[in-house]
Amino acid sequence: MLMALKAEIERLKASDKEIIETRYMQDLTQTEAAEVLGMSQVQVSRKEKKILVKLKNNLVNYN
Repeated sequence: MLMALKAEIERLKASDKEIIETRYMQDLTQTEAAEVLGMSQVQVSRKEKKILVKLKNNLVNYN
């Protein structure tokens, strides 16, 4: 499953991948990630939620 997750993260568009990498690989809070990415915490939160739903759906259907 970890390999599938890595593959799906690689398939994300660059801006989505950057949010996931900043939040989870660098272990930053949404506020910290927002500062690094030059956006508001609310934007990070909304985008992150959409990305995680997309990843979840893709993993459910992963072959």
